[in-house]
Amino acid sequence: MAGAATDLSSLPEVQRKRTLELSAYFTVPALDPNHVTLALFSAMNLANRNKQLSSALGFANTLIEKGTNAKFKENVSEDKPKILLDTADM
Repeated sequence: MAGAATDLSSLPEVQRKRTLELSAYFTVPALDPNHVTLALFSAMNLANRNKQLSSALGFANTLIEKGTNAKFKENVSEDKPKILLDTADM
């Protein structure tokens, strides 16, 4: 696993895919709302930094809808237009 690092470019392709999958899986289970917010924010950042823009956008939308932390929601609201522009450029 990548630990706290968000740049996965130095990892082998198989491990990179697995890390992104695991970050997405942590957003699915029924967790405490605060933990779900943290999992969504982490998965969004990891996906965005590794050019998985459609996943990042999905996590951002879910975080805005279900998130409990106002600071995370504010950050996502600021980052979402940048993610949308990046997906449009693809």
